[in-house]
Amino acid sequence: MTALAFLADLSAQASDAANSLSAAMVSNTQTPAPPSFNNDPQLFLWNLFLMTAGFFLGAMMVGRQGSRIWGQRRYDHPLDPVSLYRLITLLAGSALMIRCGAEAVSLWGWNPDDPALTARALMAKRMVDPIALAFGFTWMALVILGEPGIEHQLRKAPLPVDMWSRWPVLGRALIVIALSFAAALVAVIFR
Repeated sequence: MTALAFLADLSAQASDAANSLSAAMVSNTQTPAPPSFNNDPQLFLWNLFLMTAGFFLGAMMVGRQGSRIWGQRRYDHPLDPVSLYRLITLLAGSALMIRCGAEAVSLWGWNPDDPALTARALMAKRMVDPIALAFGFTWMALVILGEPGIEHQLRKAPLPVDMWSRWPVLGRALIVIALSFAAALVAVIFR
């Protein structure tokens, strides 16, 4: 199957979603949040916040590791422990970004007044979940396969650990978390 045929199939499935059981269920549900939240605004807020923050934090990790892999491509051998570490964190960040992003889109897109759009968001989430799992399974497989070499390298002395120089990066992540919480809080309040 070519990429164009695959995209055409996905497009057809998304348009079918507008007339699906999901769309009928959404149109019959006049709640500000999906029924699985049992009309609990705190639970909806918590999920909306965590999925939004998870998407952005995963994207930050993918961007950081992707730029490190690209910047060091001439110096690092693909089987060096540092290359495996970067690939592992890239895959973990990708899995988090894709899964949380798909869930965030379905939560942000919940709209009983537009069931077709909501059904498309739900269908997209179901289509993207296997991709996120593939990244996650690959990440875990690389951890298992690369563990002996990485552990051997980590046990060599001296191993300088300079965690304090990374506080500014963690500060940016905390800002993303705070903004995600504020956005989710505003969305839940005004629903």
